Amino acid sequence: MHDVSIAVKAMDQVQAGDKSMEMPQLGETIRARRHAVKKTLVQVATETGLTAGFISQLERNQTSSSITSLVVIAKALGVTIGDLIKQPAQLRPDTYRGQRQPYSVQSGRVKYERLSTVFPGSQVHSVKFTMPTGYKSEMVSHEGDEMVFVLSGKVGYTVGKDSYVLNVGDSLHFDANIPHSIESLPHENEASEVIWVGTVALFDGPQSAASEDREQLLRGTEFF
Repeated sequence: MHDVSIAVKAMDQVQAGDKSMEMPQLGETIRARRHAVKKTLVQVATETGLTAGFISQLERNQTSSSITSLVVIAKALGVTIGDLIKQPAQLRPDTYRGQRQPYSVQSGRVKYERLSTVFPGSQVHSVKFTMPTGYKSEMVSHEGDEMVFVLSGKVGYTVGKDSYVLNVGDSLHFDANIPHSIESLPHENEASEVIWVGTVALFDGPQSAASEDREQLLRGTEFF
């Protein structure tokens, strides 16, 4: 079992070897794909619930996007989020403070740390993210549940017509089909840290091959 743990850890290190967890020129990638499927900005906006102005700015690399917004954009374009951005692989079920690889989307202000792995039948995805004071996401909606737990700072959430202010230790669970957004509220000049858990597929795509590699590694190994 010790040898298997070493081998799995080595695979994790190989997968995490690329320190840049975002593809260059994300906007160009999105625009090229939109043109390939012959969709207008308005069509993509209608399908995603995002504004045409936001998508246009994203295509011109004038703004960044939340991961969940990229999920719905990818779906509208007929690809997966893994075709748009690179995220750290997480082959093991356990993660440890100080060992997770932070990443962002298009050099955005929000820093993410992946918490969940992927295995056949898995339905829950999770990240920890850190937002600077004053950050506010775009309104987005997508299928499934979403739940957040505040680790530090002060967070404002808008879900449909309802608004919530969450402090350290507070949580929120809601239907993600309802348009929602998050912002980091002023709080002693402190950034806000949040644990996000949801059923929308944040990590499907090219990284799913890592799960197959891990299964192949463990197949035929006896555990005592």
